[in-house]
Amino acid sequence: MRYDLLLQIHLFAVAFWLGVVAVEYLLEQSRAQSRNQGFTVARLHRKIDLLFEMPAFLVVLITGILLFEPARFEGLYAVKVVAGALAVLGNMLCLVPVLRRRAAADKDDLGDVIAQSRLIDRISLTAIPAGLVALACGVYLIILR
Repeated sequence: MRYDLLLQIHLFAVAFWLGVVAVEYLLEQSRAQSRNQGFTVARLHRKIDLLFEMPAFLVVLITGILLFEPARFEGLYAVKVVAGALAVLGNMLCLVPVLRRRAAADKDDLGDVIAQSRLIDRISLTAIPAGLVALACGVYLIILR
């Protein structure tokens, strides 16, 4: 596959993924409004993850691996790769509490819904900034090319 086409697919998937994360962030802000809203957020976040976020970050991961240039792995390029890997890893890890929270919501277990929500927040505090760092580094490196 041509490098420029692969890069375009990668960048489109990154943009799509960040859009999905932004929607999830906004959705999560409403979870404390009421018990029912918290349970609704748990159900919707699971659907968003399975239908949109997972496919997007898998495309980002696969295209990122295909675009990886080991000879360039230093400086800002290394920061971009590591930050991108952290973002993907964070999303993979976050899927576990998202699924657990949905199961807790289905059992009407508010305590576990809250506990899983806190875990999602903690993982997001690493994954989201890492993704933004990777994006910023990537844009800067493209401008330099």
